[in-house]
Amino acid sequence: MYPSVDDLLKKVDSRYKLISLASKRAKELEELPRLKEELLKLRREEKPTDRDKKRMQDLAIQLDSLVGPTLESYKSVKPIGKALEEIDAGNVKIDPIKQDKSED
Repeated sequence: MYPSVDDLLKKVDSRYKLISLASKRAKELEELPRLKEELLKLRREEKPTDRDKKRMQDLAIQLDSLVGPTLESYKSVKPIGKALEEIDAGNVKIDPIKQDKSED
């Protein structure tokens, strides 16, 4: 497996945190193109309804909160593999502020 679990555990101090971080990041990487496509589809409509306008605002907010791919190229084709590669590169880390809130 690339990157190796041993290398990844040098970046994240427990397997549980590694799995949690990788799965959240993989979900972001999967959602990004889908959300962009949905937003483009709604913008192409000639007469968007109020509901469509609200959905466009919601999608724009979601897209602003997501981070796109952080590497120029990946060895893996699957989102979970890409997420692990980003963690190994040091581009994805656990947010200490959110971590503190979840421990309360």
